[in-house]
Amino acid sequence: MKKRLSLLTIIFFSALASYSQSEKIQSLIKETKDTKLDMWDLTELVADRIKSKEEQANFFYHWIGNNISYDHQTFERIIKGTILSEEFSSSQDKYTVYENRKAVCAGYANLYKWFMDELEIEAVIISGHIRDPRNHYIDLYQDDNFRHGWNAIKLNDEWKLVDTTWGNSNDPTQSEYYFDINPEWLIITHYPEESKWQLLDEPLSLEEFNKSKYISPVWFHLGFSEAPKLMADDTYYYFAFKDLETDWSVNLQYSSDNVKFDYIRGIEVIKQDGMMYYRFEKEQIANEAFFKVGLTLLIEENNGYSTKQHKDVINFKI
Repeated sequence: MKKRLSLLTIIFFSALASYSQSEKIQSLIKETKDTKLDMWDLTELVADRIKSKEEQANFFYHWIGNNISYDHQTFERIIKGTILSEEFSSSQDKYTVYENRKAVCAGYANLYKWFMDELEIEAVIISGHIRDPRNHYIDLYQDDNFRHGWNAIKLNDEWKLVDTTWGNSNDPTQSEYYFDINPEWLIITHYPEESKWQLLDEPLSLEEFNKSKYISPVWFHLGFSEAPKLMADDTYYYFAFKDLETDWSVNLQYSSDNVKFDYIRGIEVIKQDGMMYYRFEKEQIANEAFFKVGLTLLIEENNGYSTKQHKDVINFKI
């Protein structure tokens, strides 16, 4: 089947070009994969081969993603509460992470900051909480299992947000996504302890964060450049998003308890001025309700059709 690539998708990934993996970076990552060089020698090699600070920062973002594995065993011990604080701190030390080639988020952030410090790129470690398909709403006192660490770096006198843990992916579009990510996109999933590291003109309170939509990065990966909106008049709700003329269809469900979801009845699809509106009657939705959005792609094959789905792409409440 021929796959269509929307113009917006092309524009989206072209915007990342200045920081995306160049052939030089890709070649050096391959050359230094599983390297026996120590941390100082690796940094010296990179500084000698790559002169641009932006490309140096991008190199180590990808080098970590290619060489440091996520330590699921340590994460399970964190969840179960069976790892002592001293042991955890030791296992996530930058030198230990480099030697063992595995870490959880703290180790990823520690190692990335060390490389940036050595290259004289100003960097900080940001602590906070994340939300994902398991946990759409954050409770600072209950959600210790959703604590997270990431980085900010200063390039050309401007702070950039970087998450080497979430960028640890074999999918090049996803891995690139978390380097110099748009602050308006990162705040969808990452809530820092210090509001200044939201890098927003008007930082969100925790209440505003929890009332905002949870949106999986796949929404943006597929070319949607903006978060969808739910509007209303006296009779109808309108779920609105930019019409990309893509093969992906958007599915909308609702729930009263965020557990059991039903499809919304009687949706009328309206296309107008480059926007897509799903209009449906308000009377079938409770005053307090949860909405969930999925994406489905119908694929034509020789013997019929198959589907590809992304479930729980967006979740929000009213």
